[in-house]
Amino acid sequence: MSSVQDFDFPHLPYSFKSLAEAYAEPKRRTSASMINITPTNLILVKFHRFRRKKAEPLIIPTITETLPQSPHQQQTESFPHALDIHPTATTTSNLSYAIVTNQATGDKIKARRRERSIERHPDPLGLNVIYAPEEGVPIVDIILVHGLGGTSQKTWSKNRDGQYFWPQKWLPLEPGFEQARVLSFGYNAHFASAGRENILNIADFAKDLLFGLKYSLDHTSQGLEIGKAPIIFVAHSMGGLVVKKAFILSQNDNQYRRIMASATAILFLSTPHRGTDLAKLLNRILAVSLFNHSAKIYVAELKQNSPALQDINEQFRNIAPRLQIFSFFETHQTAVGPKKMMVLEKDSSILGYPDEVSKPLDADHHDVCKYSSPQDPNYVSIRNALGSILSRVSKPENIKCASTTNSVDMSSIKTLLAVSSPPEDDYEFFQSRRMPGSCEWILQRPTFISWLKDDSNHMRIIRIYGVPGCGKSVLSAYLIELLQSLGYSCQFFFFREGDSAKKTVNSLLRSLAYQIAAQLPELRAQLQQLAEDATRLEKAESRVIWQKIFISKLCTLRLRKPLYWIIDALDECESPQLLLSLILSVTSIQIPLRIILTGRDTDALSTALRRFETSILIDHLAADDVKVDLELYVAQEVRYMRGDRHLQTRIVQRVCEMAKGNFLWVHLVLKEILQCHTEAAIQQALEELPVELSQLYRRMEATLSRTSRSADRWLSRTILTWVVCSQRALTLEELSEALKPEFSHILDLQLTINQVCGNFIVIDNRSQVEMVHQTAREFLAKTPGLDHSVALGSGHQDLFMKCMSNLSSLIRKRNERPLTQPFLHYAATSWPYHLAHCAASLDHTVLLALARFLQSPHLFGWINSLAAIDCLTTLVDASRSITSYLGKKSDIDAESSPLTHRLQEREIIEVWAVDLVKIVGKFGIQLVKFPGIIYELVPVFCPTTTMISQQYQRNRASGSIAVTGFASQHWDDCLCKFSVGRDCQPLQITCMGRHFAILTSNGTLRLFDTITNQPWQEIHHGERVLCFKFSASYEKCATYGLRETKIWLVKQKRQLHTIANPTYAKALDVAFSSDESTLVSCSDDKSIRRCLLDSPNPGWLVVDGDRGFDGGDGSTYNSPRRVAFNPAGTEVAIAFRGFPLLVWDVEAAEVLGRCERNSDRNKRTQDPYSEVGPICWNPTTSHVLGLYQDGCIFKWHALDSFSDEVRTVESGIQCSPDGVLFVTSNKDGMVKVWNFQHLTVVYQLSCYPPVIDVTLSANGRRVYDLRESFCNVWEPNALFRLAEADEKSSETSSTMVGSTKLSVAAEGSVELSEPLTALRVAPRTTLYCSGDGNGVVRLGEPKTEAVSQISQGFMPVVQIAWSHDEDYLVTADLGCRLIVRSRELPGGPDLAARYSSFFETKTGTRLQQILLSRSAEYMLIVTLSLVELWSLRTKSMISTRPNTLPFSRWISHPTEGHLLVQCCLTDIRLNRWSDLTEITRLQLKHGPYQMDIEPEDGPDPSKRPSTTCSTRLDETQDAIDEITVSNTGSQLILHMSSPSTQRQRTLTYLVIDTDHLATGGVSMDTTIIANELPGIITRNIARIVGFAKKSPRRAVYGPLSEAKLGSGDALIFLDHDDWVCSIVFGNPLSKDTKITRHFFLPQDWLNTDSLRLAAVSNDGRFFCPKNGEVAVVTNWLQHEFAE
Repeated sequence: MSSVQDFDFPHLPYSFKSLAEAYAEPKRRTSASMINITPTNLILVKFHRFRRKKAEPLIIPTITETLPQSPHQQQTESFPHALDIHPTATTTSNLSYAIVTNQATGDKIKARRRERSIERHPDPLGLNVIYAPEEGVPIVDIILVHGLGGTSQKTWSKNRDGQYFWPQKWLPLEPGFEQARVLSFGYNAHFASAGRENILNIADFAKDLLFGLKYSLDHTSQGLEIGKAPIIFVAHSMGGLVVKKAFILSQNDNQYRRIMASATAILFLSTPHRGTDLAKLLNRILAVSLFNHSAKIYVAELKQNSPALQDINEQFRNIAPRLQIFSFFETHQTAVGPKKMMVLEKDSSILGYPDEVSKPLDADHHDVCKYSSPQDPNYVSIRNALGSILSRVSKPENIKCASTTNSVDMSSIKTLLAVSSPPEDDYEFFQSRRMPGSCEWILQRPTFISWLKDDSNHMRIIRIYGVPGCGKSVLSAYLIELLQSLGYSCQFFFFREGDSAKKTVNSLLRSLAYQIAAQLPELRAQLQQLAEDATRLEKAESRVIWQKIFISKLCTLRLRKPLYWIIDALDECESPQLLLSLILSVTSIQIPLRIILTGRDTDALSTALRRFETSILIDHLAADDVKVDLELYVAQEVRYMRGDRHLQTRIVQRVCEMAKGNFLWVHLVLKEILQCHTEAAIQQALEELPVELSQLYRRMEATLSRTSRSADRWLSRTILTWVVCSQRALTLEELSEALKPEFSHILDLQLTINQVCGNFIVIDNRSQVEMVHQTAREFLAKTPGLDHSVALGSGHQDLFMKCMSNLSSLIRKRNERPLTQPFLHYAATSWPYHLAHCAASLDHTVLLALARFLQSPHLFGWINSLAAIDCLTTLVDASRSITSYLGKKSDIDAESSPLTHRLQEREIIEVWAVDLVKIVGKFGIQLVKFPGIIYELVPVFCPTTTMISQQYQRNRASGSIAVTGFASQHWDDCLCKFSVGRDCQPLQITCMGRHFAILTSNGTLRLFDTITNQPWQEIHHGERVLCFKFSASYEKCATYGLRETKIWLVKQKRQLHTIANPTYAKALDVAFSSDESTLVSCSDDKSIRRCLLDSPNPGWLVVDGDRGFDGGDGSTYNSPRRVAFNPAGTEVAIAFRGFPLLVWDVEAAEVLGRCERNSDRNKRTQDPYSEVGPICWNPTTSHVLGLYQDGCIFKWHALDSFSDEVRTVESGIQCSPDGVLFVTSNKDGMVKVWNFQHLTVVYQLSCYPPVIDVTLSANGRRVYDLRESFCNVWEPNALFRLAEADEKSSETSSTMVGSTKLSVAAEGSVELSEPLTALRVAPRTTLYCSGDGNGVVRLGEPKTEAVSQISQGFMPVVQIAWSHDEDYLVTADLGCRLIVRSRELPGGPDLAARYSSFFETKTGTRLQQILLSRSAEYMLIVTLSLVELWSLRTKSMISTRPNTLPFSRWISHPTEGHLLVQCCLTDIRLNRWSDLTEITRLQLKHGPYQMDIEPEDGPDPSKRPSTTCSTRLDETQDAIDEITVSNTGSQLILHMSSPSTQRQRTLTYLVIDTDHLATGGVSMDTTIIANELPGIITRNIARIVGFAKKSPRRAVYGPLSEAKLGSGDALIFLDHDDWVCSIVFGNPLSKDTKITRHFFLPQDWLNTDSLRLAAVSNDGRFFCPKNGEVAVVTNWLQHEFAE
């Protein structure tokens, strides 16, 4: 037995050595001699063991902790086996000797066999957990799979002894493995008796493994949820083949594919991969493991060239590239009876893949997976391989987990939360500054131990306070390391005053959410849903993030273990009171949250915390017990200084006496002392030490001034200005560039900084230059008159000017990688920050510099660079900073003569402030995808009065793209306007993340994409819908109709439930519960009902109907008039006639509060209360917003006695999803957006007609309103700036709102033009004809930009047709009235006089098509029921017949003018124009387009669902929707649609050569081939626009060399990125056919109506409706864009 003297504990403090030595006794000591370990001592022992292993990973400690028998067993206070000794060498030799002895005779061999058989049976089959983390969730699953003849445990145990079961006994104790779960898989691969048949094969074992991965349970009968964490397989021998086969089988099985997709690595231990000499290999394995047992199928599969093995090797080759593979092979012969031989050669153990890691092990075939101790070199190799994999996959950005739909990865969550730098950076910086043994005083504090041990389901907070520089941040780093070593789920954040990205509550919440998501798979899955909705939280208000993530998602999870938050330097946070209010707002929610807050002791923080001490346990702990830490630190620093031991002791004593617990003071003082050269100088320095930090800073600054040269003082002042004023910490490389050209060629900047800036500046391990402490920054900024003082206003001005000069390097090159210079990125993104903080003065330097930059070509390079790195929000920051600076400048200029004002430059800058915001709003999506469009395309689509357009026009080349057709040349706040549907009335609109929904009067819920404003889905309830509601995740939707309630899965387009409604009650509102398992309703019969959606037959059940909302006041309430549930469905606001508004608690069935209007408090008893109109909830603050019947707005919380009111006249109200804003509307068409906190208007819009409903987008940038049958989308500058405001602005919104200017549109009345409903381009000239929803018909001439009204009707125009010679123009309206106009004047400026009415007619049924013959003699009118032929000369009908094929289309024959072509689904019919007589019928046969293109896997991409929902009467029929004819008439393209899901249509494009339509020699039985346009082309087509004549000349504006295209017909189409593209149709299509992109459609051009009417003329003019006008794009066909 080893004695205590045999062990050494160099890493433990002296006071705890006795504790560890006591536990160094062998495990066999009696229970009477055991020592009870206190929790504090156990924490220290475990932590120091962790520290030692972490510091010296290759040195295994002598003592090893043994896990309890069950991985889930709780340790007791006595901890009898907390520390244990590994078996000694003597024990090992005894075991070996016993085995050798047992092999002496044959009889004993049999006995050994029986013993092994008996030993094998206890090892479980299937997948079993052998170790699981006690705290938190596993970050990785390590799964062991044994080989031929093995078992799930003894395969991995030396000498089959359970004490050597290394996956359970040793591996979990290794540093970094604490949160890894270890599992072992067992299968029946041994031989129970000789001759027994076994039909199992490797595939069967693989299926068993897959089944275990999906369906195995833990000891609590809970699913293991394999696949939510990365998987590492460790496989021995044939087990490797089983794992490989499992991978192969999972590829074709959806239920297993997601699980195996989480596998990241495999460790093969002597696995027979190859078939080389497998017969000999088989015999050896049989001889070693099986002896006389009968052959098995899985053994036969190991033979050389066996089909099974070849199949595994061939298929696994395609899977292996995504895995990290380690292959270990044996080097010793294995004992087989009396002989020894090599079981597996090296070449059979190695796959030979490119990235495979192979390594020999000093072992035979049996022992490659069995080890004698943790020091065994073979075990160390396996452990290190696993450790390298674990360190890679456990990084947050690499964590993936399986969700219900797809794989959730941290990259999308990182984008959602805008995490730019890893949170570990600050932790590692402070952790590296901790002295060994320091900070451990906190483990002696009962307050901390109680906080650490508390396992209750409530929040608990410790506030650690202290003076500046006392080591609080280092203590925070120590606590983080301690918690991580104990396996606790710990998240942390370090506030940094000098870094704008690390001083806001927004940054803290995003970082914490990212860290929690990396550790909690449940939260990862939920955040992925937010990421899929394209949500970005970087600029979101803190309350919004807190509500969206922490309240709505984290607090709803059932956390089994606490979360530990370490938040350092709370005093450096911009809004600490806001953070405290957010954290303490969840005191009523049971969530196991442990928080430590560190910071200076300020009265404001102390007061704020003490307010909540009655509802939450908050402890206050002073960081003053640092005497030992100070002594350790000082002793360490002076250890190597010159001088004897006595001098060093004197220095330690003196410094510690004066330190007053301030590490920063000690650090600075020691640096000064260590620079002394004599003992006398040291003694003098000790006597002259200043006591306070401010005095020390003053002394440091004086020393710098006294000892540095004048040139160095200039350099030091410049460096200090950069470090004090920079938006974030600069790196050495960035600072070196910033100092140029004034300070060029600095040889060693780090050395220079240390010499010229003294101890004011430190350089961390990331080479970032920072102030030594925040107090030093404050000293230099707030102490004027010093040589090194930093005036913040002038300092920011200097930095702004440097950024401006640096941006001049952004030259106009689109093929150059943006922001490649180190400092350029900072200059491009931070100059708005410095501009906002510049001191305004009478000097115009800043104003002139800004004006020069905004008028220079470098501006376009700046925008291009920001777009390339997806940082366009900087443009909004710049706009806001410009507005702020101009405001300060106006105040200064008011004191000077107007003659000195730079009005011209100021006007330029003011216009640019608006342009920058509009660029992001209207072009941001395209700019991020194609940054180069800023040079040539974006300016073209900007109004001519804007600066960006004017600047472009000055340098515009002749023949460039041009846009005409707009009467107004100013920015428009209206993003788009589209028709909801003319056959129904829109009733209600709401936003739901990435989409918005509109309810119509026919019971249809139409969903639209917020980015493109295109229809997304439709939900058809089947009857009138009274109310609807989406769940919090937007995955479910409930529609409450007159008779039924239906629950829908929105994304899957599937109906979940149909629930019968109560007969005599109508719900006024419904809501989902937080977990979406329950639907609640409040009806007009004063009843609240609940429907349990998880039950087999869900139905409505009354929750509390007898009391009728009786809150004990004796009142008898009438039927509710207005009802609104809160987002969680737990509270409901109810308004009655004649009674005050009340809030009812659904669960408690009681009144929470009544809102009595201030004016009603003194009313007489018999007088009724003010009647309440529309009401809604603020989802963040739980306030109720509403309108009284007189139009006044009120804001009220159920716990408040009084409400806030604003005197106004409104009729509708809705709160934004983030609770920051709310919007109101009135009957006069006025829309106002209000700041919720201050009840002030931030934007208003006056527009006719009246508003039906209004809402705000999820990000607060847009307003959606319904007017008549249209939806309007508004995106004003004021809202855009508010949404993109940084957190400080949003949290002090009173000043922000006050300075916000209303846009030009907001100040007056906006006149919305009636949207166009029809558009047709003349076939020969450049004329076009349009009709709108009011029946107005206009004629336009793009060359002169003239537009004239030629008629006024009453119904929307639906059809327009020209004759080929343009002598006739026909229009038709929705009332089936047709007007035929004839041309009177061939030309002239008066367009209205060119055509006059010729005759009118009216059809009886809905019109489908109007067609004029090429000779202008006949007109064809196609309705749903009839086909009519008219003579234009006689103005009479010639012939009529029933329309038996309503899904066909008609065209005039392209080459034979006397013929009419009817294209049907199965044939093409040629008819005479004169009498509609059919002369030929050609059978239509579909076929592939003949071109040399590789066949594609999967479904034909040409058959994609249409983005527009069908409105056909019979949606089950195929149809010809449209026919496009080439200019030469040589080809037709049929647009054929087929019914798909959710009323969408699948489009197919059929190309027909018109040569087959020639009548010469054609017989009746001729078959014509219609070739499908190949998928390589149609996959890019969103909508075909038409054909145009393409010129052989082409200009390329992009980084491409010259290319020439042959002339011919160009097919013009819109792609799925909203670009106008073309392909040349003159020659046969081939795989080399090039799709050319020309220009994109701006976002405010995009809506269904506009895209449906877009057209192109023969000469290449592109026509597109926008807001009642027709935009015409010219000169684009000769240009190609290439990024």
